[in-house]
Amino acid sequence: MLTGGVVAGGLAFLVAGALVPLLVKYAVGRSLLDVPNLRSSHEVPTPRLGGVAIFVGTLVGVAVLRPEGVWPLLLAAALIWAVGLIDDLSNLHFSTKAAAQALAAAGLILFFPPPILSAAPGALWVVVLAVGVFWIVALSNAFNFMDGIDGFTGGVAVVNAFFLIPLAGEAGAFLPALIGATAGFLIWNINPASMFIGDSGAYFLGFSLAAVALYAPVPPGESWTPLGFVAGALVFLPYLFDTSFTLFRRLRSGAGGSIFLAHREHIYQRITQTVALHRRTSNLYYAASAVAGLAALLVAGGGVPALFGAMLALALCAALAALPRVVG
Repeated sequence: MLTGGVVAGGLAFLVAGALVPLLVKYAVGRSLLDVPNLRSSHEVPTPRLGGVAIFVGTLVGVAVLRPEGVWPLLLAAALIWAVGLIDDLSNLHFSTKAAAQALAAAGLILFFPPPILSAAPGALWVVVLAVGVFWIVALSNAFNFMDGIDGFTGGVAVVNAFFLIPLAGEAGAFLPALIGATAGFLIWNINPASMFIGDSGAYFLGFSLAAVALYAPVPPGESWTPLGFVAGALVFLPYLFDTSFTLFRRLRSGAGGSIFLAHREHIYQRITQTVALHRRTSNLYYAASAVAGLAALLVAGGGVPALFGAMLALALCAALAALPRVVG
């Protein structure tokens, strides 16, 4: 299994890495570029089709792995990738994208029920379904909202996926392919970036990883508990905290109905005033994601380790909130 994962990840890495220069040439020839504006963190028009390389590379790796039981998840993620690609090419309204994400998430959970839904008694499954859909849609959009600087979302996703592998069981069997493809794209996305991940890549990664976390396995002979899902959610703590903390700050400042409009108030944006700081900020969030992953593993173990994991998670949130004052 380990050898197969390494081979699949390596092949996905090569395919995605080789595709990026071709996609750059295609995007430049058709002016499919992310042109800088007042809210942008980049300075030159840059192609935004990196999600195509990640998706194709992942499919090649999955073809090698042939994981069982994850095809519904991959199909739903592919649909969201397609919606993101349409947005990269023609700019869809946010409500259209959110509706597509919600439908795909609901269909996935209903036709491929996770342990959390199977364990819900009586009519409570409707609440669990709504929470599951919200989780997938929220994390998909968190990955997109946080995709603002070079080497950021792709690198964080790689760290997230590594820590999800021991938590997700069979649901994460395709993650080696996803890691390899994302890393292949990332070598072209590190500052200065030749290509951006785009909505297709951010949504594909966010949706896939959110769904994997939702399908945390139940140990044989035991009943379902929320501990597995909580541990999976903690893997994404830096992105979840930055997104929710920023929305809270914008609400307090009186942003009102405009809280979801483009802005430069995320924690990572406040500590990245110039392009020269992109790599430093990305490295900080890679490290924060590794700490979150460690906290998740401790929580998954239950008992006293779970208490230490919760304390580590709280300390990480405090450190992220303080970042603008410390390094801004």
